[in-house]
Amino acid sequence: MTNIDGLSSGLDTTSIINQLMQLERRPQVALTARRDQEQKARTELSEIRSDLTALRNLAADLRLTTGWDRLAATSSNEEAVSVTATAASSTGSYSFQVTSVATAASVYSTAVYASADEPIGAPGPSVFNASGYGTLGFSGLSGTGFADGTIDFAVTQSSDAARITGAGIPTIPITIDGTNDRVDVEVSGFSFSVTLTHDTYGTEEDLAAALSAAIATDNGLQAVARASLDESNRIELATKAEGSAHSITITGGTALAALGLTAGSTATGTDGIVEVDGTATTITDASTGTTVTLPSGGTGSIEAVVAGALRVGTATVTQSTSGSGSLDELVAALNGADLGYTAIAVNTGNGYRLQLTADEIGADATVAVDPAVFGAMEFTVLSSGTDAELTVQGENPFTIVSPTNTFGELLPGVIVTVNAVTDTPVTVTTERDVEAVTESVGELVTKMNEILSRIATSTRNDPNGDRSPLQGNREARRAADQLRSAFVAPLEGNAFTSIGVVGIELTREGTLTFDEQRFADAFASDATALTELFAVRAAGEGTERLGALDRLIQVAERATAVGEGYLYTAGEAAERRIDDYGRQIEAFERRLELRESTLRRTYANLEVALGGLQQQSGWLAAQLTSLGGAES
Repeated sequence: MTNIDGLSSGLDTTSIINQLMQLERRPQVALTARRDQEQKARTELSEIRSDLTALRNLAADLRLTTGWDRLAATSSNEEAVSVTATAASSTGSYSFQVTSVATAASVYSTAVYASADEPIGAPGPSVFNASGYGTLGFSGLSGTGFADGTIDFAVTQSSDAARITGAGIPTIPITIDGTNDRVDVEVSGFSFSVTLTHDTYGTEEDLAAALSAAIATDNGLQAVARASLDESNRIELATKAEGSAHSITITGGTALAALGLTAGSTATGTDGIVEVDGTATTITDASTGTTVTLPSGGTGSIEAVVAGALRVGTATVTQSTSGSGSLDELVAALNGADLGYTAIAVNTGNGYRLQLTADEIGADATVAVDPAVFGAMEFTVLSSGTDAELTVQGENPFTIVSPTNTFGELLPGVIVTVNAVTDTPVTVTTERDVEAVTESVGELVTKMNEILSRIATSTRNDPNGDRSPLQGNREARRAADQLRSAFVAPLEGNAFTSIGVVGIELTREGTLTFDEQRFADAFASDATALTELFAVRAAGEGTERLGALDRLIQVAERATAVGEGYLYTAGEAAERRIDDYGRQIEAFERRLELRESTLRRTYANLEVALGGLQQQSGWLAAQLTSLGGAES
């Protein structure tokens, strides 16, 4: 709105009104500042919760047996024998000599061919090829028994899920409470019951989302069913898997009327139909990973892996033989057919030989030469496959054999890989990996210090600085106090009475220091006692004994648990205050708009009134002037 100031009064009314409105707006400015502070508090609480969850996960991982029983393994001849240590229960050393490494069987053609690109007369392998089946709902096709040529492959009927659609949500908004919150269903023979969150839902979308969230809380039901809202805003329940092997039934529940559903409603999925060379197969279970056999009506059949939903369409499928091509063409066809061996054309200097080497190693791995593939081509054994063999020396030496070059059970928790034969014994030594455990504990201490420092910063009271996000917040301070108390508390009945004895101490500032050497020395002196100081493996009869990590995990879970953790509820309370401030600010803005409009009308009326008075004043002055002239 355009304002023309002071036509009668000469006042700058726009400036006056703006200044008055600034005074009127002070309470709203204060509300906005409070809302901004609550938003900072909510964000900070959320991030502290995330940090505590990360700390809890670090503690839980370290608490596992694998977190403490780590081994460092070394080999006296790393070129011939390499070792990898995982978790183990014993340390020590073991010596052996590598007398054999595992090798692959290999054969070569007796005939020598003058050229690698001239026909050699071998028929080559017959190869099954398929493409375009992914869009039909399959993740893999493999075929056997087909003659060379095109194979007709088509999905002629799509599969579908079992679907139940409600009659429509009768009332919006609606309040869900203890009287109308349950839905009972049976999916493919398994019964489930879910409870909707108690709240008031203002839209059909919100109510449908509440049902989906309730389904998500049940891992079993979440895996097999889903809920959605159709285009007509009706609730739809459906199975995740397709085909008539899957069904869904609404068996009862107090929330059915609110959702527009009916007890006893049942639906069954629709089967998919696949044709191979005109022979149809009905697929009743289109679950992801299901393998089905699809006959062709002749000698051939296809094994198909379902990807979860079948859709109408065709795929390109063929069976073809490389034919009597050149040696290079035969090599390419053999390597593309996945026959269990690798083919190469070897230039001997006086011609070419075909060499086949088994993909697997070991004495039992052989190269099977199929006459249907190679015709009259003959082969000579180049080498037989051999197992890896270790010999443990002594008065009565013995051997250890493996079909591969890896010995996974030679030592508990240690993987030994042999790379070459040795003339002298190799010694593998295992010892506790103190360095790795120390590093893990150091990471935990560092993360905890980050959290403690963050809470101290976000809750500090600095009279000369800006207000901190969580100044005076009891929940954040409670989390810091409980973390410190839980971690440094003593453990009765342990050789190390507290973590302070092993190098982790609480400073005057409320953070932790970590003496890595002191910790490593304690670990080396009594690994069992130190482990139980952090993670008690066995509680005393009738008593609960918790190690430092056990207590830390409990504290973190009590603070962060969804729905009941005190940091979670504090964040929810902050969210409600933010919403409340927002409503107050909006209401105040409406009052301010009305107040400004009133002021503008008042000053406009003032101008009109002053203008009238000025006119009257001018008229009176003119009259007085005329009277004076008459007297003269």
